[in-house]
Amino acid sequence: MFPFRAVAGVLLTIVGLAALDQLLARTEMAEVQSAAERSWRNGISLLNKGQAQAALDALSNAHALARENTTYEVGMIEALIAVGKTAEADPLMEDILQRKPNDGDANLTAARLKLKEHATEEAEAFYHRAIYGEWKSGADAHRRDARFELVRLLADRDSRQQLLAELISLEAEPDLDDSLQRRIAQLFLKADAPNRAADVYRNLIDKNPDDADAYRGLGEAELRRGDYRAARAAFTQVSHISPGDDPANSVAPRLILLNEVIQLDPTPRRLPTAEKYERSQRILALAKGDLESLLAQRPAAATADSARLLKAAADAVAAAPRPITNELAEQNLDLASQIWKLRVAVFGSSAGPGEEALRLTMQHLAS
Repeated sequence: MFPFRAVAGVLLTIVGLAALDQLLARTEMAEVQSAAERSWRNGISLLNKGQAQAALDALSNAHALARENTTYEVGMIEALIAVGKTAEADPLMEDILQRKPNDGDANLTAARLKLKEHATEEAEAFYHRAIYGEWKSGADAHRRDARFELVRLLADRDSRQQLLAELISLEAEPDLDDSLQRRIAQLFLKADAPNRAADVYRNLIDKNPDDADAYRGLGEAELRRGDYRAARAAFTQVSHISPGDDPANSVAPRLILLNEVIQLDPTPRRLPTAEKYERSQRILALAKGDLESLLAQRPAAATADSARLLKAAADAVAAAPRPITNELAEQNLDLASQIWKLRVAVFGSSAGPGEEALRLTMQHLAS
């Protein structure tokens, strides 16, 4: 009987010691995990404050304490990118993506890494994988943020078609606040999609009729669309809502420009023939003067064609035909268009403040 009790006691002791070992191991593991999380949180905070090297030290410690934690490893890679150690980040990034190819956070970090290495096409691919990847929480917000990063990249590269496609996808997302809609509208202008930009600004105005910034954006969109009267109406509304606007945000220069363009416009319906002809004369004179001024700065650019066109323009501007006809007005406008095309081919389409009304008028006539 005694030996049995002794054996049982030994077994109980062994079991107790084993349980104690497990408890101590769990306690130690919990402490290690807690220390790793503290290092990670501290590292992310430092990284957000721009203290990259200190962040790298903290995040490296978190990764060393919990190597199986992908979140900590991704954080360390972000810090490596921030301090410019992309060569060290590459193999770590490759290892994570082999293990978790659909991880949204990892793919977003890979996109940033490739962007830092100027591999923009690869960065675009990783951004798309992040957008359609798997996220542990807050997937919609993370995907939207990733798409905005991609949008900024495309805007910087002036990749208008791709930018427009991404913006259309962004615009379709639910629960976009006014701030995000403004950013989208501005980027629609960057993507050369003023119609879509105008629609977004009108939506903002419907929600807040006293939104001066939305009217200002609508004015720019209408200006880009070539609807100069609608642009003037939008900018006029800004001046009514914010009559004491900061000079830096003043719409007065835009209103002056638009008044000039509208007074030059020879295309309104029911415009009397005499007025259309008079406007065509002014447009032709402006086009002639603009080209002459540029040729004076660069005489070597003069050609037989430019001389012929300028001579024809001088004759037409000096003429006083009777009777005035629509055909004569159209001939003037056609000659002005030829001069403008030559000007753009030789000198480009950029214009100084004094020539902006002419540029917009010629752009309108060509549309």
